[in-house]
Amino acid sequence: MERLGRIEGLIELKNGWKLRCSKEIMEFGEEISSLNYNTHDWLNIEVPTSVVNGKIQAGEIKIPYYGTNLKKLEGYKKDVKGQNLESHYKPKNSPYRSSWWYRTEFTLTGQNQNKENSNQYWLWIKGIHYRANIWLNGKRIAGSDYIIGSYRRFFLNITKFVSYDKKNVLALEIFSSEPDELGISFVDWSPLPPDDDMGIWQPIYLCKTGPVIMKQPFISSELSSDLKKTQINIELIVENVTDQPESTIVQAEIEELQISQEIQLLAYERQVIRFNPEKFPKLTLKNPRIWWPYQLGSPEIYNLKLKCFLSQKSGEKKQLTDEHQITFGVRNLDSRINEFGSRVYQINGQDILVRGAGWTCDMMLRHSIEEDKKHIALLKNLNFNTVRLEGKLASDEFWELCDREGILVMAGWCCCSHWEKWDNWKAGDVLVAVESLKSQLLRLRNHPSLICWLYGSDFSPPKPVESQYLEVLEDLTPKLPVLSSASHHKSKLSGDTGVKMTGPYTYVPPIYWYSTGRRGEAKGFNTETGPDVCIPLLESLQRMMPEEQLRLDSEAWTFHAGLGAFKNTSLIEKAVKNRYGSFKDLPEFVELSQILGYEAWRAMFEAYARNFPEGTGVIGWMLNSPWPSLIWQLYDYYFNANGAYYGSKKACEPLHIQYSYDNHTIWIINFTRQEYRSINATVRIFDTQSNLITQKKVESLSLDNYSQKQILNLEELIDFKTLPEIFFLDLSLSSSSAPRIKSKNFYWLTKEPDQLVEKDDWHYTPVKKAVDLTEIRNLPKISLQKEISIERKENSYIIQLKLKNHSERIAFFIWAKIKDADTNKFISPVYWSDNCVSLIPGETYLLNAEVNAENLEGKPEIEISGINIS
Repeated sequence: MERLGRIEGLIELKNGWKLRCSKEIMEFGEEISSLNYNTHDWLNIEVPTSVVNGKIQAGEIKIPYYGTNLKKLEGYKKDVKGQNLESHYKPKNSPYRSSWWYRTEFTLTGQNQNKENSNQYWLWIKGIHYRANIWLNGKRIAGSDYIIGSYRRFFLNITKFVSYDKKNVLALEIFSSEPDELGISFVDWSPLPPDDDMGIWQPIYLCKTGPVIMKQPFISSELSSDLKKTQINIELIVENVTDQPESTIVQAEIEELQISQEIQLLAYERQVIRFNPEKFPKLTLKNPRIWWPYQLGSPEIYNLKLKCFLSQKSGEKKQLTDEHQITFGVRNLDSRINEFGSRVYQINGQDILVRGAGWTCDMMLRHSIEEDKKHIALLKNLNFNTVRLEGKLASDEFWELCDREGILVMAGWCCCSHWEKWDNWKAGDVLVAVESLKSQLLRLRNHPSLICWLYGSDFSPPKPVESQYLEVLEDLTPKLPVLSSASHHKSKLSGDTGVKMTGPYTYVPPIYWYSTGRRGEAKGFNTETGPDVCIPLLESLQRMMPEEQLRLDSEAWTFHAGLGAFKNTSLIEKAVKNRYGSFKDLPEFVELSQILGYEAWRAMFEAYARNFPEGTGVIGWMLNSPWPSLIWQLYDYYFNANGAYYGSKKACEPLHIQYSYDNHTIWIINFTRQEYRSINATVRIFDTQSNLITQKKVESLSLDNYSQKQILNLEELIDFKTLPEIFFLDLSLSSSSAPRIKSKNFYWLTKEPDQLVEKDDWHYTPVKKAVDLTEIRNLPKISLQKEISIERKENSYIIQLKLKNHSERIAFFIWAKIKDADTNKFISPVYWSDNCVSLIPGETYLLNAEVNAENLEGKPEIEISGINIS
C-alpha cells in the first residue's frame, strides 16, 4: 500500500523521540510504551536516524568522519581486514549487539472515536534497518518476525490501539542486521559505523483515512509513434477495512479531466478497479505534454488526484474516505539488444547514449531535501542524463527531483553482500527479498525517471530466486526493462543482459578506452567503470583530517581511501609520477592529480560518444562518496568538484567537438534533438612554447539530430613525424549565424601513446610505458586579465567571469573558484558553465557560475589558479 491516506495530510513523527540501549534498562515493551514510563535519562533525538547518528544528535559522540575518529568509536570493527564491514560480526563488547529502543509520544487532537465515527488510523513506516518489535500504548502491534527488511515499507492499522483522550506512546525495539541478513552494504566504498546503520532510516508517518482506502495506484501511458496521442491507464486497489459493507465512488482527476466509478464492497473486501480509455474515452489525450530526459526536451509532469468517497446518503454530505496525489509522466520506454550486442535504451522512439554515474547516500543513511537538490543540480551541471542507484535507493524527494529535472535512474540491489550469497540464504530470506522488491516497485513504478530494475548486481540470481523476482516484476511493472545483473553473465530465465561490468576501477590512461580488445574498451554498455583519480581539492582535504595527518602515508589518509584493493592511493600516486613527474609535497600532488583525472575521465566519455551505437552506455564509478573519501567521486563529500568532474562535464556537452586518441580523428557530436547547420570547426596545433604549428578551419558543417560525424584526421593535416614529442591541440565549434563558441576543447598530447601491458588486471590495466608530460609543468608563467560581473537574483548569485589571455603564451588548466569575501572560505557547490580551461594566445573566454546565496556570509569573490598562472 503506497502513498496512503491524505485526507488531512500526513503527520511526520519526526521530533520528540528518545533513544536508549536495551542493555541499560530492565523494563519490557509493555512498560516502555506506557504513558507514565520515565525517560529522563534517555537520549533526545529526531528521526529518521541510525543509533550512532542519534548519539551524534544528542552530543554523546563527535562527528566520526574527521580523521580517524570513526575507528575510536566503541564497537568499531577495527580487526576486520578487507571489505564489506557489514559482512562481519560485531565485536563481543559492542553495544550494538543489543537491541535499541526508539520511543515517542503523539496526540490525536479533536477526535472522539465511537460507533458512528469510522476513521481509521495508520502507521506508515518507510524504512527500518533491520528488524523491529513495535509497541503502541502497552500493546505489541507488530513483531520482528514481520517487521524485517531494510527495503520494506509497512502500513499498520493502529485504529484499535490508539487513544483519543490522552497521549499515545509509540516504542520500537530495533535490532541490527547480521552478516547473513539482507541489509544495506557499502561494499568497498567506505567503512561503516559500528552499529551497521541500525535504526529508523526513513521517515515514519501517522495518517488518517475513512473506512475505505485506496492502495497501490499505478498509472501507465501508451504514446503513439508520432507522439501526438496517448492513452492513460489507471489501476488501483480499493479496500473496505471494516466489518460493514460500503458503497463508494472513486474519482480520478488529471488537470481538467475528471472521471469516476461507483463500486460496492462487502465487509473487508478488496477490489481492483481500472480506468481505461475503452471505458473512459477522456483518457485518450491528444497532443499530450511529453516527458523527455534532460537535454532532449522538457520533462513534463502530470498530476493525478484520486479521491474515494462513501456514497452519499439522502440528506447527508458526501464523505471523503481516502485521497492520493500522484505525479506521472507521459513517455514511451523501450530497451533492446542492438546489432552490436549492446543494450540500448529508447525514450519516445529515440535511442539514447546513457551517460551518468553511480550515486550513494551518506554512510549513516542520512539525507536531506537540500542535499538531494544539490546532487541533482550537479548531475545536470555535469551534462549527465542518468544516475545509477546500487542498493542505495534514495529518498522519495530524490526521485521526485529526478522526475522534474529529467534524470534517468537505473536502480536495483547491491553486490558483494548477502544479497548475492544465494547459497547461504536461510529459510525466510527469499520472502524478505521478494517482499523488499514488492515494496520498492510499488514505491517507484509511477516515476517516469525509472528506466530499469537490476534484480542482480555482479551476478544473476539462481533460477529459483530469479523466477520469483520475475513474477513480481511482471505483475507490478510489466513494461519496465529489467536486468538479471549489471554484468555480462547470462541468466537462465532472461538470457543475455546486453551490458558489462568489466571495470576498470582505477587509473588507466586516455588511450585505454580506445584500445581494441580491452575488457573496458568503450563498446557495449558498461554499468560501472572509471579511471578514479578523484582526489579532493586541498581545501576539502583540510576538512577531512588534521594537519599533521595531511600526507600520503598517514593513517588518516589511508583510512579515507577505499577498502580491499582500493585501501590506498598508491596506484594514483604512481600514475601521477609516471606521467607528470615527481611532486615535492601534498599540494603539488593534488594539483597534478586534478589534471590526470580530467584527461582520463574526459577520454572515457568521449570514446563512448564516438562509438555510439556500438557503445550505448557508461556509468562512471562514482558520482559521489558516502563519507569524506579519496576515491570514486566526481565531487567530494562537501560538494567540491574535482578535475575528473570538469573532464566528464566537458566530454558530455550536448554539442561537442573532440579528438580520438587511437586514430587522431576529430569528431563533432550532437546528442540533442536539434539539427545544426552552418557549423564551423577550428583546429589548431601548438608546441609547448605556444608556437602555432598548423591550423585548419572546416566550415559550413551540417549535423543531424542525435548523430556524430568525423570531420578531420590530423594525419591529413600534418606529418606526425614532424611534431614535437609534446604538443597542444585546441578545438572549437562556432556558428556562422552566431560566432560565439559553442564548444571548446583543449588537449595536451604526445606523438606516441601510453603502452599497456598485454593482460588486464581485474580492476585496471597497468601501464607498461607511460608518456612523459613533465614538460607541461615548466610552461612560462603568464598573467591573465579578468572581468567579473556579480548579480544577485533571489537566492542565488549569478557570476560572469571573462578571462583574457593577452600574452603570447598558452594559459594552461585555469581553475576558477569562489570564496566568501568575509570568511575567506571556499564555497560549494558552484555550478560552473565550464572550468579547468586552457586559453591560447590572445583568446578571451566567458565562464558563468551560479552559487546559492545562503552559502555565503559576504559577497562572492573569484580566485584564479593554473599551472602557469602567476
